[in-house]
Amino acid sequence: MEIKPLTTLIFDLDGTLCRYEESLEDSLLKTFDLDNPEDLPITPTNYQEGFGVEFDRAIDGEVEHPDLGFRTRIFCNILSDDDNYEESKILQLGNKFTRIREDSLSLFDDVAPVFKKIRGKFKLGLLTNGPTSLQGRKIDKLGIESWFNSIIISGEHSMAKPDPRIFEVALEQLNSNRDETIYVGNSLEYDVLGANKAQLPVIWRKDGEEEEEVEGATPNLVINELTELTEGKVTLSFAENGKRRIKL
Repeated sequence: MEIKPLTTLIFDLDGTLCRYEESLEDSLLKTFDLDNPEDLPITPTNYQEGFGVEFDRAIDGEVEHPDLGFRTRIFCNILSDDDNYEESKILQLGNKFTRIREDSLSLFDDVAPVFKKIRGKFKLGLLTNGPTSLQGRKIDKLGIESWFNSIIISGEHSMAKPDPRIFEVALEQLNSNRDETIYVGNSLEYDVLGANKAQLPVIWRKDGEEEEEVEGATPNLVINELTELTEGKVTLSFAENGKRRIKL
């Protein structure tokens, strides 16, 4: 695949540009004013499972109580049958948890310097999975909306990565072609596999962490830090066409 001249870069958000400085378990302990994880009425596993359920509902347009925040809805779903928690208390806890998580969210240290170098040189897109309300609040909190020519939140389109159609939406909004675009993400399952399905060159931000192999997910380049992209020319590998060198 010919990728030059490069005009467009599309980035994932969570785990690629930003992270939570505090673990999910610690945030839950703070929410319930507890010290022992065994006493938590909502464990990290409970929450992650609830997140998946609520995320699917959002994508399918079947959200109950859309007036509530995404995280608060998860709390309601998990605690509604617990006699120890009245509705008002559940809402209070959900809102408290939301504030704690938002306060813990920050950009990786290497993000701002990289974007300072690439802004104005390329069309920049942000493609993120999640409900509009949740991801929109993250973007606002991080103060990065103005960095991008286009922001695509999966919840607005009733589809999500790794569905290749959401990558098509990004390309269309940016008025860009595959052969002039590179996608950057941290998840093999959602970012790399999705970009592969969409036939987009993809850089996997591994960040030094091990992740189980995902069938069909093959990055063209693996990096640990975004700064690797701006320190000189980098080489993307293509099974069918050998290697291509680019400079951001």
